[in-house]
Amino acid sequence: MRVTVIAMVVTGFLAMLGYGGLLAFIRIQAGIQLDNQLTFTARQVATLVRAGHLENPIVLGNPGLIQVQNDRRQVVAASRSLVGLSALRAKAPTGDARLFERVCPGNRCFRAVSMRVVGPDGPLTVYVLAPELGLFPRPGLAVFLALGIPFSIGVTGVWRWWLAARRLRPVELIRAELDEINAADLHRRVSVPPRRDEFFSLVEAVNATLDRLEAAVEQQRRLVSDVSHDLRSPIAGLRAELEAALIDPEGTDLRSALTRTLKNTERLQNIVTELLVLARREAGLPGRTERVDLGELAEREVARRPRRVSAKVAAEPGVIARVNDVDVGRVLTNLLDNAARHADSEVIVTVRRDRDVAVVEVFNDGEAIAPEDRERIFERFIRLPASRKRDSGGTGLGLAISRDIADAYGGSLELADDDLGTRFVLTLPLLEEPEA
Repeated sequence: MRVTVIAMVVTGFLAMLGYGGLLAFIRIQAGIQLDNQLTFTARQVATLVRAGHLENPIVLGNPGLIQVQNDRRQVVAASRSLVGLSALRAKAPTGDARLFERVCPGNRCFRAVSMRVVGPDGPLTVYVLAPELGLFPRPGLAVFLALGIPFSIGVTGVWRWWLAARRLRPVELIRAELDEINAADLHRRVSVPPRRDEFFSLVEAVNATLDRLEAAVEQQRRLVSDVSHDLRSPIAGLRAELEAALIDPEGTDLRSALTRTLKNTERLQNIVTELLVLARREAGLPGRTERVDLGELAEREVARRPRRVSAKVAAEPGVIARVNDVDVGRVLTNLLDNAARHADSEVIVTVRRDRDVAVVEVFNDGEAIAPEDRERIFERFIRLPASRKRDSGGTGLGLAISRDIADAYGGSLELADDDLGTRFVLTLPLLEEPEA
């Protein structure tokens, strides 16, 4: 609509400019035509003067006001309407030249042409006058052209509206198809137009957005399903313990029941904590970044952990990255928890440089992971059968969160080949210290 209004305004402006230009052209042409008529009449009178046939009043077939004066400004002859009037106060030409001028003998102004001619009785000056042209010498044509301005504006408006409707029809079709897509049929896509124009690109972008939306919704559905599945076991365990205690309070080993209840509660707490971290990462909540010595951070994380298995740190000095220490600390915690659950006897953390990358390796001497499972373990709520047998405290979210954190800082988290056990490799961009 706005484009149509702008087009109508521009058309109206151009039409008015054209209207003014046409009126000016018509007036100039009318003036030239009038001067030619006056000159023709003056030449007819000059012919009569030279032939000595000049009469008073002057009678010619051509219209016009005629007056012939001698050198003493006396009227020698005139047309019927000027008979008896005083001599015109107009300039007299010199030689054979014609002189065009504007004269106003009374309340009206006239266009006058004067011509010097020599007759039998001596030199005379012929004046021929006609009413001066007004602003609109062709009023009928001026009105007709003026009516063309609103007509052209209207035609432009209708044409632009039709063109816009025709051009935007594919957009309306796209909108209609999008209106029919809901959460129950996110697999539907907008029909791709046959021509590769701007609407083709728009439809491709819309369909790509629908692809991402469907993937995100499907991911959320899987997340809800997986969370429900993982929460069901500890909740069921809690309920079973409580029901058993209520049914037979005397025969229940209270300490054993509370221990099992605490274990289920810890698992619930771990799942909820990991879900909160996951929600924070997906929301993109910003965290402060600072200069972090990865070797010192690894030593702190290892030192505060319970000594279930032997854990060692081998760190090069000065391996610095600009990260959030809480985020990277969580990655190390997840990797160390995973290593401690699966290690046979020891866990080794190595921190080193590799050109412009900081590398943190967490190794455990437990059972190696099969090559086909090395990417699956980074998916949410994926726990391999071996992991479920050895430990029930994992949530299946730690490695997925750790990889998300590494990716957020421009790094990576991979599972490397190692025949002696399991080796996770975390890489982060190295912070180059300025030279002193």
